[in-house]
Amino acid sequence: MFGIIGWSEVGLGYFITNVALLLFAPTLVTYIALINIITLPFSFWSVWFQYTKAKQWCALCLMVLVLLWVIFAVNCLLGYIQIPELGIQALLTLVMVGSGYVASILGIHILAPSMGTDRTIQALRQSLNSIKADEEVFDTLLKKQTYYDTSDCNSIIRFGNPNSSVQITVLTNPYCNPCSKMHKRIEKLLQKTNNTIGVQYILSSFNEKLESTNKYLIAACLEGNRSTMQIFSDWFEKGKMLKDDYFKGWGLDVEHPDVEMEFQKYEVWRKKSQIRGTPTVLVNGYQLPESYKIEDLEFNVDIK
Repeated sequence: MFGIIGWSEVGLGYFITNVALLLFAPTLVTYIALINIITLPFSFWSVWFQYTKAKQWCALCLMVLVLLWVIFAVNCLLGYIQIPELGIQALLTLVMVGSGYVASILGIHILAPSMGTDRTIQALRQSLNSIKADEEVFDTLLKKQTYYDTSDCNSIIRFGNPNSSVQITVLTNPYCNPCSKMHKRIEKLLQKTNNTIGVQYILSSFNEKLESTNKYLIAACLEGNRSTMQIFSDWFEKGKMLKDDYFKGWGLDVEHPDVEMEFQKYEVWRKKSQIRGTPTVLVNGYQLPESYKIEDLEFNVDIK
């Protein structure tokens, strides 16, 4: 907000003030209802921003927007939405209530940085990173994770070095927003490691109606006219919104036996592994430890 105050601070200040006024000054409920009406236009802007600018949906943001409208509905049902009689007293009360919201938001904005012990956090982060960079530590923790055999799913969707000692397998979904973010992170990881790490994708889908997209992506990779990395980067950037219409004019043969064979290979592996969540990251067949991010593999390129 104005490049200064985060919307999270505004939201937290708004709801804290609501609770405080209802607890200690319940007679001001009609003013709280009026303030609620002022917040409603924000919901339209937020939906527009998520859809057109961010191009992804934030579950928490949507829950907050729904809550604003639920408050409005409750106020309507209970008759709290009333225009106070015009006068000095009403104006002063409205200014006082508005000032409470502003003070709460500004207070949170000022206190938030001081509540975080930046220096301590930085030191802890450096210590943790030094531990993560130890290949023996990582290898030991990795071998304690669940193992999934990936030898029978030699995917054609590959990036980086197929002969690397570090082979990452990602169960991904073309319509999954976290998968889209994961692809960008993998792209950056490969750039930082000069493509010394190997990566393969195994495609999944939310339901059968979306399986055709997987076949289109497989066919595009088999076609070989575009780099595999570029195909998926472009898809996650602008293809998701268009779905299968995105591939019109590509001349792809999704009925080709090689496409069907690759598609079935993914299906068999998914059913065998019983992995459902996407994106799921495996390193040499082992699930990536929770304390590690995929970016940490930049320092562990020689594990066995």
